[in-house]
Amino acid sequence: MVSEPTNQNARNHVFSEPRVSTAIWLTQLRWVAVAGQLLVIGYVWFILKISLPIVSLLVLVTGTAISNTVLWFWARHLQRVSLRLPERIGRPATQRSLVYHDDTIGSRAIVLLLGIDVITLTALLYFSGGAANPFLFFYFANIAIAGMILPRRWAWWISAGSILGCFFLLHRAYALDVFERSPLLFDAEWGVTKYAFFIAFGTCCLVVTYFISMLAMELRQREMQLAFVEQERERAQRLEALATLAAGAGHELASPLSTIAVVAKELSRNVEKANLPASVRRDVDLIREELNRCKEILHRMKSGAGEAAAEHMHPVSLNEILRETIQAMREPNRVRIQMPVDTGNIQGLLPKQALSQALRNLLQNGLDASQSNQEVELTVSVDQPHSQGEEQIWKLVIADRGTGMNPEVQRRIGEPFFTTKEVGQGMGLGVFLTRNVIHGLGGDLRFDPSPGNGTTCTVTLPVKPSR
Repeated sequence: MVSEPTNQNARNHVFSEPRVSTAIWLTQLRWVAVAGQLLVIGYVWFILKISLPIVSLLVLVTGTAISNTVLWFWARHLQRVSLRLPERIGRPATQRSLVYHDDTIGSRAIVLLLGIDVITLTALLYFSGGAANPFLFFYFANIAIAGMILPRRWAWWISAGSILGCFFLLHRAYALDVFERSPLLFDAEWGVTKYAFFIAFGTCCLVVTYFISMLAMELRQREMQLAFVEQERERAQRLEALATLAAGAGHELASPLSTIAVVAKELSRNVEKANLPASVRRDVDLIREELNRCKEILHRMKSGAGEAAAEHMHPVSLNEILRETIQAMREPNRVRIQMPVDTGNIQGLLPKQALSQALRNLLQNGLDASQSNQEVELTVSVDQPHSQGEEQIWKLVIADRGTGMNPEVQRRIGEPFFTTKEVGQGMGLGVFLTRNVIHGLGGDLRFDPSPGNGTTCTVTLPVKPSR
């Protein structure tokens, strides 16, 4: 038995490395910061006529501009390389190893850059009044950026660096006359105001870091869920197109095959009357057997397009469904059913033939995957509704004793005409048709592989109770 593809691995890795586009966006934001710093310094120096250590401040701003230029060129280089990646896919492995495999940029590079920004901001504030300078609250800008684009552990480091920067500024700073009465000056006494300010600042840093990182994580999870749903939708559209193609081929081939079947039947009658060798009779019989096989294949292909699922709903019990399923199997004695006695009499509105064929496909896959002396276990349970008129939940669990499946099989299972059986042993339509029927009834089909210990298939169906 094989399994449907899952996206569990992707769901377990909520955070992905920052992308090059994020780095380019960050450079643009830092250019705005550089322009703003120059504007503020110029306004204070030329308009307000406040004396500042202008050389030291300009050196710090220039350092920010240089680091931003380096980041911009690096990000653009990575972007050009990632855009050329599809052209290099066909190269030998030795050459492809020199090519970036995605458009991500390392988290540590962004952490280093934001760390430099925290140090630079601390130095700028040091030369412009220390903690008394209202621009102290620009620490929160770095914290917000870190929370949005970095893993939480790195965001905490940026937050801790900001708190340490504030603590340093409360102890050391370049004095400005304009702030001489501020209780936050470095030489002011550590009283209630200073302690309260530092505690409030530190608490705000931690709260902002926590909530922004949580919000960023939720956004990433939502993006991954949307991407997964879009992937499943595209896959369903492809499978629907293949099912329509299979049904069309079945309808087109049915007419000539019926004509051949009539001719073969007449030929068989004439062969019986004529005195022909036994080999000729065997050939005619073989033609008729293969025609019957073709008819069965066409019937299954048309079922994949929904004809079987379109069967009228009738009140049917679990016992009837299981009896219809087991009786038509090649080795019904190898199927062991576990079901409470009173559960078998529960009835629901279901397409008997379609559902029986769907379950038969799953059971037969389990038998084929197991050894000839091993059984396949079918466990049946029903969750009764809490109030009258609500749907029942039928749960059927099929466990085989096979070897499980590898990731490639798990990814492709359910695709039409994909099979792990030997040539001539199966068409690869069983799981595909079964899933169409189960999903058409509003149910769910899930495979849980256990390499070396077989596979467990779970069918969950919402069933309307019969009146």
